[in-house]
Amino acid sequence: MNNDSREEVSSVLNHMKTKDNKKSNREHTYTDYRRSLSSDSIGVHTQSDIYDYGKNGYLETDMSDSLYEYPLRKQCSSSVLQSHSSFLGPSISHPNLVIKDHLYLTQSTPTPPSIQSSPTGLGVDITENGSETKVLSLDPADLTTLRKWIIGFCVVNFDLEIGQAMDYVYPPIDLTVAEQKNICFSAFPDSNVFEVGDQVYNIRVKASTSKFTTSGPTIDAGFLHGYVFFRQKKDSTIRRGYFQKSLVLLSQHPFVGLFSRMVSILGPAYFDKGQPILEAACMNIIQWLEPEEGKMLDLPFLGHLLQVELPVPFKPQLLETTPFDMNKLKTDSQIMASIPIVGLYHHFKDILKDLWLLWELMLLAEPIVVIAPDPGVCSEVIVSLVDLINPIPYCGDYRPYFTIQDTDFKSFVTKNKPLSSLILGVTNPFFNTAVQHWPNIVRVGRQQLRKPDGTLIQTHHNNRGKSKSGLSVKSNALFNFTQGVISKRKSVISRDRELIKMLTEASVRGYPPDWILNNILRRHFVDLTEKFLVPLNRYFSTLIPVNISSDGDPPRLRPFQTDQFMKSLREHGPQLPFKTSFKTRTSTRDPTKELYTQFLKCGNFATWLQQRTLKAEVEIKKRRQ
Repeated sequence: MNNDSREEVSSVLNHMKTKDNKKSNREHTYTDYRRSLSSDSIGVHTQSDIYDYGKNGYLETDMSDSLYEYPLRKQCSSSVLQSHSSFLGPSISHPNLVIKDHLYLTQSTPTPPSIQSSPTGLGVDITENGSETKVLSLDPADLTTLRKWIIGFCVVNFDLEIGQAMDYVYPPIDLTVAEQKNICFSAFPDSNVFEVGDQVYNIRVKASTSKFTTSGPTIDAGFLHGYVFFRQKKDSTIRRGYFQKSLVLLSQHPFVGLFSRMVSILGPAYFDKGQPILEAACMNIIQWLEPEEGKMLDLPFLGHLLQVELPVPFKPQLLETTPFDMNKLKTDSQIMASIPIVGLYHHFKDILKDLWLLWELMLLAEPIVVIAPDPGVCSEVIVSLVDLINPIPYCGDYRPYFTIQDTDFKSFVTKNKPLSSLILGVTNPFFNTAVQHWPNIVRVGRQQLRKPDGTLIQTHHNNRGKSKSGLSVKSNALFNFTQGVISKRKSVISRDRELIKMLTEASVRGYPPDWILNNILRRHFVDLTEKFLVPLNRYFSTLIPVNISSDGDPPRLRPFQTDQFMKSLREHGPQLPFKTSFKTRTSTRDPTKELYTQFLKCGNFATWLQQRTLKAEVEIKKRRQ
């Protein structure tokens, strides 16, 4: 970028950031921009509109459809808006490049050099970290606003000398060496099942020392969530023969639906245009309203208008409870933030009968390993499994994508009995033998053909050629398996055969669309979980004081007693559909007592009781006022 262009855009940004009018005009201009996005003018912007300074001092990055029709001019990038905020060190050959406790330094963060050509040409990588150009610096107020949604972006490269390495981070993030390593190793697939293509998946990284981790008595405390866009392509100019790099969005929020969609938009643009796209993305996010539980928000992002419903804790997100029209859902722009739109149905449609067993395993917090051919499949499956018992909060540690380089590998994968309340998603063929002693193994990701009547066709082939995602697939041992669940547990809950039949017929027919079928399937398990909770909620209600006065000390809940609960359960009975085989005269087992006894001993009961107790105490406090 020439000096004249740099000074011109810097002047514009300095004016934009004038404190006198910045905050007072934001809400008004945000509304104006939303209207402009919804108008017919989308897609007619020119290159000069990419960074458009509005009348009210509002800067909005608008790429719209022009992101692909009108290539960004490097000299117009926001890299001229750089601050003194983040020196991360030289080159990708140094793994520890994240500066600790320094958000505002006098040196500039290395950014990609001004290369006009696209990285699609061999030997040219526009995302490569340079050492000459400054990048956009965020003032403290903007950085605080940004980090109510995301923590930042990490770019992970493959270095021949040291392997995966943190190339650079924007904005600067205070991460420990262990956190950096886990992010780097999780940002690359642990098995090579395709030659060229892109992958989007999510990770969950232990980060107990980071100030950005979720706080409070929740399952997410001490973890960061990452949303990965990984690109691999052949490149003869690289010694290894392949270009491999990942862009990772880090957040304290488990908004899989929202952030996976965002990185799928941001990733291709970043690899085509480089660092300025990250700056533009941050400028977009800064203008968003604060995240609020249950809120419906319109979020402009790189020329797309995302309509997003944020989740409420311990309340499943279902299409029928959203403002969206189920029959006319625009899955690319109308998003339930907490879940993949078709995850559960898409990955289990060939093995639907196993879902009732998986529901029991999740309910009892049993250790589970999910083996899949790629991280996109296993990460979506694990997120869907955690959601399977909603509204019961899952108590355990779940890793949507887990690699052999993870710092917890040696403690999780041993010859001993696995830890309870642990779910791992893996792709490395090594795990086929390393976890064969685990009591519960799930294999998914190999879609099977069906006969016209819906019956599965058993096939044996090496899956060469194109996969469902359009990736050029290589032969891999992970493909040579039969989908299904191997478990030492005998299921006691009866399957809904009518539901299985309906979903199978719909799959063969190709209608209704997958998101509706996924919603129907999830709704069934929400109902199943609520039926399971009926006896527990009934007994718990007897622990709440009846006569509550505003005078004196607040009344306390009576303690939960197992024997009294079991007595209540015998008197009122369960609402769950138990298998008829357990109701014969010769059976010595009481499946109802057995299931609830096991639940009361597992961590999920503790998290449910804690959540239920807190809710009851809030209600008591309200009634005393």
